[in-house]
Amino acid sequence: MSFLLAQTANKEPVSFFKTEVLDQWQIPVGYWFDQMVDWIDGNLQWLLDVVKWPFDFLLTNFVNNFLLQIPWFWVVLFTIVLGSLIRTPRVGITAGLGLVLCGLLGMTYWLETMRTIGMVIVAVTLCAIVGIPVGIISARNDGIWNTVRPILDAMQTVHTFVYMVPFVFFFSIGVVPATMVTMIYALPPLIRLTNLGIRQVPEDVVEASRAYGAPEVRVLLDVQLPLARPAIMAGLNQTLMLSVAMVGIAAIMGAAGLGLQVFRAVQNLDVGLGISSGLALWTMTMVLDRLSQPETTDAGNLWTRINRARIHRKDPTGYLDAINEKGSGKREDTKKLEWVEPATKEEKLGLGIAGVAGFVAVVSTFLTWGQNAGLFGGHSRQADLDLTGESFNGLEASGGSWFGYFVLAGGLILIAIASSLFTRIGSDSRIGSDSRWLSPDASVIASFGILISALAYLVANPAQGTLSYSHGLGVYVALIAGILGVLGSLWALRTAPYVPHRPLDLKVGWGRIAAASVALLIVIIGSISGWTFDERGKKDPPMEAIQQIEELKRQTNENPAMAAANTVKAQSILNQYRLSVKIITDGLTDKGAGLGKISIVVATIGFLFVLPASGVWGMIVGFNEHRRWRWSAIVAGLGVGTAQIGIGWIASLARVSDLNIVSGVGAFLTATGGIFLLLGSRSVLNEFKRQKVYDENSINQKA
Repeated sequence: MSFLLAQTANKEPVSFFKTEVLDQWQIPVGYWFDQMVDWIDGNLQWLLDVVKWPFDFLLTNFVNNFLLQIPWFWVVLFTIVLGSLIRTPRVGITAGLGLVLCGLLGMTYWLETMRTIGMVIVAVTLCAIVGIPVGIISARNDGIWNTVRPILDAMQTVHTFVYMVPFVFFFSIGVVPATMVTMIYALPPLIRLTNLGIRQVPEDVVEASRAYGAPEVRVLLDVQLPLARPAIMAGLNQTLMLSVAMVGIAAIMGAAGLGLQVFRAVQNLDVGLGISSGLALWTMTMVLDRLSQPETTDAGNLWTRINRARIHRKDPTGYLDAINEKGSGKREDTKKLEWVEPATKEEKLGLGIAGVAGFVAVVSTFLTWGQNAGLFGGHSRQADLDLTGESFNGLEASGGSWFGYFVLAGGLILIAIASSLFTRIGSDSRIGSDSRWLSPDASVIASFGILISALAYLVANPAQGTLSYSHGLGVYVALIAGILGVLGSLWALRTAPYVPHRPLDLKVGWGRIAAASVALLIVIIGSISGWTFDERGKKDPPMEAIQQIEELKRQTNENPAMAAANTVKAQSILNQYRLSVKIITDGLTDKGAGLGKISIVVATIGFLFVLPASGVWGMIVGFNEHRRWRWSAIVAGLGVGTAQIGIGWIASLARVSDLNIVSGVGAFLTATGGIFLLLGSRSVLNEFKRQKVYDENSINQKA
C-alpha cells in the first residue's frame, strides 16, 4: 500500500485519500505566469508601449482634447444630425433628447457621460479595426478560423477579473487598461458574426460572380460584404452593448465616467448619486444602442437587447436567427400598386386651422408672457421677486421658460403637419406619404400640449414675496392658439380616413382602465407630495448630531467591521437634520405654484376619456373602431399635457435654481402619471393607418 502514501516536507507519510496530499502534487500555474509577466515586463517594454499607444492616443486626443472640450449644444446637434442621416429623424431626435437629459442632471454628469461615451467609442472602434478583418480572413480560410476559434472561446470563458490583473500590472490603473479589458471582453462577437455573415452568403451568388470574371477582391467587396452587412452590423451592435456593460469593471480599474459614479454610490450608500448616475448611464446606453442598431433589430427594449448580447456571445447563429425572425414578418412592397386615401374636405379644413393655430402659437412665444417679476423664477431665486418695469417673453427664464418651449414645439409640430398635408399631394389628389408623425391624431396631441401648457402658466401662483406680477399678452395668445388647434384637430380627426391595421378587440379594455386608474392615483399622490425643496436656510448640523457622528467614526476606527453599518447611521442622522431645515412645498398649497390642482383636473378628464376609448361606451351604442381611435387621441393629448406640467416645473426650476432649491418628487410623479396616460393610448394609435387606395389596372397588369 506504499503507493497510497506520500511524503511531506518532514518525511511523514500522508494518506492518498486525505486532502492534505494535494499539496504534494499541486501544479504551479500561478508561478509560471508570474515568471512570464516578470520577463515581459523586463524585456518587452517596447512592445507594451506599442500596444498602449493607440489606446492612449485616441483617449487623449478624442476624449480629453476633443469630446470634453465641445460645448454640450454642438454635441447634441451633431447627434441629432448623425442619427437622422444613418437611421431616421425620429431616432436622431430621440438620441439628442437623451443626451439633453444627461446634461440636465448637471455639468458633472454631462462630463462623465462624455468620458464614458468616449471610452466606449474608442473600444468599439479598435474592436472594428481588429475584429472585422479577422472575421473576414477567418471566413475565407478554414485553417485560420480553426486557430482563431479556440482563442475566442478562451476570451469568452475566462472571467474578466482574471485577465484584468496582468493589464493592471503592465499598464497600472486608469482608463487605458480599462479600455483594453473592455476590448477583449467585447471583441469576440464581432469576429464570430463577421465570419458567420460571410459564410452565410449563398454560394451560387459567389460562384456566379466568379464565373463572370470578378477577382477575389471584387467578390469580397461587391458580393460578400454587402450581403453580410446585417450580420456585421449586428456584431457591431453586440460589441457596443458589451462595451457598455463593462463600465462597472472599468471603474474598478480606475477609469472615470458614469461607472465610477455608480461605484462610488455603492461604496458610500448614496442613493441620490446612484439613481442620478444610473439614469445617465441608462440614457447614454439607449442613445448608443439606437444609433447603432441594424434595421432588423429595432424591436425590443434596451435591457432585453443587452441580455441577448450576453446570452449569444458564443452563439452568434442564435442571435442572427432571433433578429431575422423579428424581421421576417414585413409586408411586400406594394408602393407601385397603392396610394393612401386622399384627405377629406373636413380634414383639410381642420388641419388648416390647426396649422394657423401652430403659427400663432410660435408667434406667441416671442410676445410678453410675464411682467414685473418672474412667475416660476421667483419660486427659486430671490432676484425674480422684484423686476419692476421689466417684461419677459415665453422663452426667457423669467418668462414662460419651459412652458413656453412646449408651446413653441407644439406650434412647430402643427405647422409641419399642416404643411405635409398641403405640400405632399400626389397625383389624383392623393397624399403622397403616410407618416405616422404627421397625422391628425398627432395634431390633437400637439394641440392639447399647447393648450395645457398655456393654461398651467395662467393658473400658476407667483412666489411668496413677489411685489408685483402680471401676465402679458403672449400667454393669452398661446391659450387661444391651443383652443383653435384642439378644435381644428378634432374636426379633422372626425372624418380622417384612418383604419386599424388589425381589427380591435370587440370588448372592454379593463386592463387599460386599470392602468389609467393607476396613472390618476400617481398624479394625485404627486400633487400632495413635495414640488419644491428649499434648503437655503440650512446651517451646520447641531452639536448633538456632530457628536453622534464623531462617536460612530470612533467606533469604526476601533472596529472596521462596523464601517458599513455606521455609515448608514451617520447618513440617517444627516438626513434627519436636512429634513428639519427644509421648506417643502407641495403641489396644492398656495405657497407654491399650485400646479398640482390643474394636474389633477387634467388627469381626471383623461381618465374619464379612457372609458369610451377602452370600449365602455361601445357596450351601450355599439363598438366603433374609429371612435375609439378618436377618444384615444384625446387621452394621449391630455397625458402629454399632464406630463408637461411636471416636466415644465422641474426644468423651469433647474434653469434658474441654485443647488439649495430643487424640484421635488411630486412633479416627477405627476409627469410619470401623464406618461402612463399617453402610453395607455399608444397601442390603439399605432394600429391606425391611413386607408389605402389600390390601382386596379396595375394589379391586373401584374397578374
